[in-house]
Amino acid sequence: MLWNKSLEQKVFKDKVEITKNEIILEPDEFQIDGDLLKLSGFWIEGNQKIQAYYNIGTKNEKNYLSKIDTIKTLVVTASVEQILPPTNENQFDYRTFMRGKKIVNTAKISKLEVGEEAPHQCTIADLIAATHGLRKRILNYFATLPAPLNGYSQILLLGYYSQNFSTQLEQINKLGLLHLFSLSGMHIFYLLSAIRFVLGYMHITRETCEDLILIILPFYAILGGLSSSLIRAVMMSWLMILSSKFFDNGLDGVEAEAVVLLLNLIYSPELVHSMGAQLSYLLTFVLMMSKKMNVWQLGLKMNGYSLPLILWHTFRWNMLTTVTSILIIPVFEWIIIPSVLLGVLFPQLSFLCNEILFWIAKGIEVTAKMPSNIVFGKPPLAIVIFGLGLMFALEVVKSKKKIYFWKFVSYLLVGIMIKMPLHDEIVFFDIGQGDCTLIRRQFNREITLIDTGGKINFQNKQWQKRHGKENGETVVANYLLSKGVSKVNWLFLTHQDTDHVGNFPVISRLIKIEKILVPSGMEKTASFERRLLLSANKKQDVVPISTEKVELVGQYRILHPFSEGEGKNESSIAVTANLNGVNVIISGDLDKSGELEICKRIPELRADILKTGHHGSKTSTAEGYVQQLQPKLAIISAGRANRYGHPNLETLETLRQNRISYLNTAKVGMIKLVPIGSHNFKIETGNTLKIR
Repeated sequence: MLWNKSLEQKVFKDKVEITKNEIILEPDEFQIDGDLLKLSGFWIEGNQKIQAYYNIGTKNEKNYLSKIDTIKTLVVTASVEQILPPTNENQFDYRTFMRGKKIVNTAKISKLEVGEEAPHQCTIADLIAATHGLRKRILNYFATLPAPLNGYSQILLLGYYSQNFSTQLEQINKLGLLHLFSLSGMHIFYLLSAIRFVLGYMHITRETCEDLILIILPFYAILGGLSSSLIRAVMMSWLMILSSKFFDNGLDGVEAEAVVLLLNLIYSPELVHSMGAQLSYLLTFVLMMSKKMNVWQLGLKMNGYSLPLILWHTFRWNMLTTVTSILIIPVFEWIIIPSVLLGVLFPQLSFLCNEILFWIAKGIEVTAKMPSNIVFGKPPLAIVIFGLGLMFALEVVKSKKKIYFWKFVSYLLVGIMIKMPLHDEIVFFDIGQGDCTLIRRQFNREITLIDTGGKINFQNKQWQKRHGKENGETVVANYLLSKGVSKVNWLFLTHQDTDHVGNFPVISRLIKIEKILVPSGMEKTASFERRLLLSANKKQDVVPISTEKVELVGQYRILHPFSEGEGKNESSIAVTANLNGVNVIISGDLDKSGELEICKRIPELRADILKTGHHGSKTSTAEGYVQQLQPKLAIISAGRANRYGHPNLETLETLRQNRISYLNTAKVGMIKLVPIGSHNFKIETGNTLKIR
């Protein structure tokens, strides 16, 4: 299509270095997380909008950048490349998300200078820039308010999701209430009602009032952050008001929504891939077609429509969502919104309003902690469409019992299908420069993780610490949840390096872990004790292992360590397992001497799949080890363009000389192996797996 072709023409297929190029930055189009500046702005030389990142050098520079509240020209030296697609199954598709914002490339800035003078623009552009500046200054004011009033005011009035409000947002999202706290039709209704009330009180005519609303609405869309749901609500209201001025029977709500959806698809078709946009259009339509229903009937109906989409995107459903979404609406209308407005407009009332919001937040927190969350997994797209079709069928058929029956049966059968896979699988996640392997047995009867991955943190000072999501959540936990997995039976942490165990705490908070197996001695190290405190597990869940203590853990034969150590590379856990006639060996960062000692002690040891040690480093994968194991396939887990040069050419030469094929996650993404019989297996990679 034409709009896709124009975007594709702007994609940089290869990395390009730019020097002293200019990016126009609106003051509310950037965020600072620790020492990371993330921004989106218009790249003048490239004639396109671009997403950019910059590592802040000093605390003073961070303070200076955080105070920007007017449009600026940034002079940058950077490397520019296309935004890559996801490389793990069911990983969030960031490329499609950014294409919805007309952004296809990303820039890694190495040098940044901020111009003091705002770039000269036309009158309309100046008005838009002034609106962005106003939004930034209001956000800064809201940030000075006490918590949680600051977070509620930012999200409800300006559509801004603050990092300091992330915990509350997770709780709100867990209860399925995020749509209430996202700027949309309800908030536009309140805004228009307030404008009409104030102007009516001032004896301004209805016609003049409507003209003013047509002017105000586009600027409020900018103030509100231009989210897809807010754009839909603003455009619908704008079209309905405008059409009524020129026609006796202007556009009704359904007609206006249809026009807005069509315009949205023409301008940015990728935008409707997001759950927010899908729920916004769908639930608005349902609401407009269900005006005669009482609040309980409407609540049940809207939850019935939203369930297939929620499962498709989040893989979970909270049993309390229906009840809480109905009960919180009057609280939202009569307590939360008024408390936020009074708290920001009248500083003398901010303490009282904050106390009210604090106890509401506490109630949400307690409710969110109740064991009411069901991990369903990701249903096939055909079932999502079928589920929505059944809901629409309920609108027209008389015999509703059959529809309810088929709806129940379809969810039941799909749930069983997701949670009861017919084959074993071995998954090597593309986790960057780290290791994480999942072994899932047939019917999910045993779930094992070997290492968790993790990013080495070079930010040592408090001002440098970042709070973004870890890939343990966005990749590993996300995949497990998409497969209906809510519990891991065994977690092997092969040794103490961050790139193998750093994601353990965050995964444990999302997925229940029954037993944690560590090399004997690692449980005493300070670094592991710190991670254990951050996790959802306790000391009694930790089992130190070595071959002198235990030979088997479930289906896994323990090959290493032989005795107690300190959790370093040379003490790495090595295990082997047989899955439907296919032998696999995984050994963390075990060095060559450890590998050869295993061969000496177990001369009959063989493998069909070898996970190469230490990301393909020359310190592992000894030639004698490879010759004895005689694997059919070697797996290398390494990061793209990593600073260590992994995999090492020496290791690749060892594999080549022994005629062993290999796959590298840095090249092919996630690697999934499905054993299909004696020494045979199917291979899927990130290029062929389904991507969400």
